[in-house]
Amino acid sequence: MMIGERRDSILWPPEPHNAHPWILLLIPLKLFDAPTESRLVDCALDLDDLTVHMAITAATASCPDCGSDARRVHSRYTRHLADLPCFDRSVRLHVSVRRFSCLEPECPRHIFVERLPGFAEPYARTTARLRQAHESIGYHLGGEAGARLTSDLAMATSPDTLLRRVKQLEGDSAPLPRFVGIDDWAWRKGQNYGTIVVDLERGEIIDLLPDRDAETVKKWLTEHPGVELVSRDRWSDYAKAAAEAAPDAQQVADRWHLLKNLREAIERLFERESETIAQALKPAEPAATPEVAAAEAPAIEDQPPAETPSPPQPDDSAATSPQPEIEPAKRRRVERFERVHELHRLGWPMRRIARESGLSRSAVRRYLRRTTCPDWRPGRAARSGLDRYRAEIDRRIAEGCTNAAQLHRELVAQGCRHSSVSVRRYVRKRLAAAGKSPARANAGKPPPAPPLPSARQLSFDWVRRRENREDEQQARLDAIRGRSAQLSAALDLADEFAALIRKVSQGTLTAWLAKAESSSCPEMRRFAEGIRRDEAAVQAAVSGRWSNGPVEGHVNRLKMIKRQMFGRAGFVLLRARVVRVA
Repeated sequence: MMIGERRDSILWPPEPHNAHPWILLLIPLKLFDAPTESRLVDCALDLDDLTVHMAITAATASCPDCGSDARRVHSRYTRHLADLPCFDRSVRLHVSVRRFSCLEPECPRHIFVERLPGFAEPYARTTARLRQAHESIGYHLGGEAGARLTSDLAMATSPDTLLRRVKQLEGDSAPLPRFVGIDDWAWRKGQNYGTIVVDLERGEIIDLLPDRDAETVKKWLTEHPGVELVSRDRWSDYAKAAAEAAPDAQQVADRWHLLKNLREAIERLFERESETIAQALKPAEPAATPEVAAAEAPAIEDQPPAETPSPPQPDDSAATSPQPEIEPAKRRRVERFERVHELHRLGWPMRRIARESGLSRSAVRRYLRRTTCPDWRPGRAARSGLDRYRAEIDRRIAEGCTNAAQLHRELVAQGCRHSSVSVRRYVRKRLAAAGKSPARANAGKPPPAPPLPSARQLSFDWVRRRENREDEQQARLDAIRGRSAQLSAALDLADEFAALIRKVSQGTLTAWLAKAESSSCPEMRRFAEGIRRDEAAVQAAVSGRWSNGPVEGHVNRLKMIKRQMFGRAGFVLLRARVVRVA
């Protein structure tokens, strides 16, 4: 048989006693990272697998208990190990190992099996290098995705095995960190939180803690002495834990969270001044053209002589005519808003108002900050399930087909499950967008004015850098500044603090705090009070180079891994996949 001849199964050699040495050399044992004192006995190659038989030939073996060398062979047996793929085929190793008798009288073990250090662990069914490959795949991809990849790479294993390998990972000992960043992450947003700890010097995750309690963080800092700097967000428990467990360490407030807190203060300011902002952003009424004015104004000579107006007489038809009513949902919202303010004037606490009105405390707090009932952006376009067929509907309208029933039949043939009424309503919108809608009674009326931006949207417009704002966003902020001197002064004060955080200002935090504490804006005064309580950490953030930016990046990576496992991973597995293994 020629070496290059292809068969379903090739056996080298056909019989062990008449093997040809030059054929055995075609597959060297170094290819499988086998122990030095071993020999190749047999190998078989088929379409899917490569099976290799080898035997250990060392003269002695060390006892795992007493360490003495044993020479007396008791018996032999075969270990079956899976190895890394070779020739695009999975590899099965049949290793003949020996049992030795330990002759040391003091040794409690009388019979032991020779070990294969660096090649395979005791009782293992895979080689050490295949185990490392499985660990790496499970670490980066997880269970299900990793199992699909191992199947394609000819080293198939189960998802549970990959996850078990990841849980058993042990990282190398890292040096004690000097500069650490601490932040929280959500097991379930608004309910359960954990803590992530990052070495800012190396940019790697050190540890993952199951909660964000001060005692847990304090215990971790106590177990890691030598921390010189702690970068954190504004969470009070983190500041307390760092001050008690590492009193000599410098604390640095996160600059991103400082800007976030400032934006929230600006949002509360815009909510309180909602009426002023509405007047500032109200679109100007278009001036009438001379032709329209001439057509609407009657001629002077045609006007009847002025008469003394008579007092209005009661009109029964006017009394019985239906008056326009506001929408029920909006009416209920206005009633809740007025009820909250009425209870607040009576001196009720916020918790009791929330319990009485059925609202959350945050909603009650938002209502009390405003003088008018908030309107949830009426007229906003809603999404439709027919948006996926928009291109097809627009194409048929361009071809001249405006029959909604015909379009519905064509969409049903394409798999659409929407009703004919929904299609007719959607087609009417697309016809209006294309300028082909039929004339209606109210067609001459001007379109409704676009809704005014919310306080939240305006605060996000402000927090952008000036060079990154769009022209419309900058125009809105300029209009607000021009309408109210108090708003303009508050925004100028906020701009100064943002410049300090972004390190583009020559001012000092002390001077800004003095100016903010004497401001007439209550939101800026409350914000300054919070900065004053954490002044040392904020000063370090303004003047130093350390920040929590790397920590926020690792939190995003943690979220990706958590969602990749569909939120079903326990803390042990999640920590093993997130903490970097050296």
